[in-house]
Amino acid sequence: MMKLILGMMAMLTSLSAWAGSPGAISALDIMTFADEFQCQDKFPHHSFCESVQFKPWTSGEKAIVGGYLARINDPRLQGILKAIKENGITKIHRVSHAARWYNNPQMRRVEFVRSAEKAFLWVNPVTNVIGVTDSFFTGTPFMDPYAKVDRKQINILHELMHDFDIATNHAFSMEEFEQAAGLANLDLAKSQREFQQVMALMKEKRTAEAYALDRELGIKYGFPTLYSMSNQFEGFAEVVAYGIFDPHADEYYSPELKAYLGKLFDVTEK
Repeated sequence: MMKLILGMMAMLTSLSAWAGSPGAISALDIMTFADEFQCQDKFPHHSFCESVQFKPWTSGEKAIVGGYLARINDPRLQGILKAIKENGITKIHRVSHAARWYNNPQMRRVEFVRSAEKAFLWVNPVTNVIGVTDSFFTGTPFMDPYAKVDRKQINILHELMHDFDIATNHAFSMEEFEQAAGLANLDLAKSQREFQQVMALMKEKRTAEAYALDRELGIKYGFPTLYSMSNQFEGFAEVVAYGIFDPHADEYYSPELKAYLGKLFDVTEK
């Protein structure tokens, strides 16, 4: 009986930690919804606005995205959220598309072109803009097969980690993360070949199957996804996002990676 009581108490403590502590801030507390963005002849060039197509938020869209942001309130993220509030991008824009940038040496400026990628949302470090696209609202909704969380929830935290990474000048995503993740020891050629299986499903618009396969193959290597093995910046964002939302992450993250995350949360909290 005593073991049962202690077990129930431990479970309640765990659940209360996931719900956030009193006074804890959420991503919704630090982010604002922006309806306008100005481009110009120099920077950001008009081609940026033409490519992404800014639009005002509807009340319904704000409610949906706001709900996701409000659920990013884990106590372990408090220091990270504060760093974004102080030095990061805190405005979220509503856009139709994503864009990529390139240097135009003849005109001596940075220009943009629309990306074919159907990203749900993106962070552009060149213009310091976070954009939520049409695809976020029209894309097929489904739950993560391991974390049992809406995959859009994880996507939003992933992009906020890019925001944090930019705000801290990549202080946490470089050498120490690479070593903890063991990126130098990975068989990247093999993982890239396997990732083509994921891309093939994406081309067939079998999105949920592609996502599940990306997760399955990534976990085999000790990562949340194969995509997280593409480079240290994507790896950093993925590892933290799934470390927060996937309760099974401890089962497939290496001891080094778990120690790194513990140190990250401890350092950013202080």
